[in-house]
Amino acid sequence: MERRPRGRGGLAKLVTLFVILWTSLSAWRAGVFSIPDPLPNHVRYVMVLDGQGPSGSRALEGLRLVREGNADTLVLSGTEIGGGYAYSMLWVRMLPLSGAERQRTLELRSGCTSTRDEARLAGSVFSRLGQDTVMVVTSAYHAWRAASIFHRSAKSGVVFWIHAAPDPTWESGWSTREGQKMRFLEWTKRVVWTLWEQWLPVRGDPPWHAFIRSPALGDFPPPAWSP
Repeated sequence: MERRPRGRGGLAKLVTLFVILWTSLSAWRAGVFSIPDPLPNHVRYVMVLDGQGPSGSRALEGLRLVREGNADTLVLSGTEIGGGYAYSMLWVRMLPLSGAERQRTLELRSGCTSTRDEARLAGSVFSRLGQDTVMVVTSAYHAWRAASIFHRSAKSGVVFWIHAAPDPTWESGWSTREGQKMRFLEWTKRVVWTLWEQWLPVRGDPPWHAFIRSPALGDFPPPAWSP
């Protein structure tokens, strides 16, 4: 009878032990087992993260918080689409803003490409504005990962409170193709963030950004063709 070398069994056990320890340490560091703190009653700024679906549920939830007195100013994060356009242009145009509410709404257009970029940018921007606490609105399915990313990446001393907005696509579950894609993508991102990305150092300056105020809110750039 052929006998298996003893070394292979020992190596397999060491690898298994390392994977278990690495996964457990990463999950603890990412806050997988933490209990979220209660949200503050009032803040100066509420920032709506980009990346929402066609319903604009994050932007609508941010406006609701302003209208109910939980925040004074609504900030819509808008990443680049291309051709001089940003997503915040679309979201601000879909909101039923009164004249007074337009004065309390800002676009934060930027070159961000990820939640980690938005966290770094928010830490830099709001610390310069002298804020110590900011509320951040994102989709409910994204809330845990956003909280972990902001905690690890926004190195500014500003406390970011994550507020969850409902998302109809996520809530459709596995019954729709878009719901299936969203769940697969989000769980993949959670694994990558927990086991790898959170350990990477934060380097460099935040992406380019610009605050847009009324009356320029939602203004589209002119077309490239001549009249």
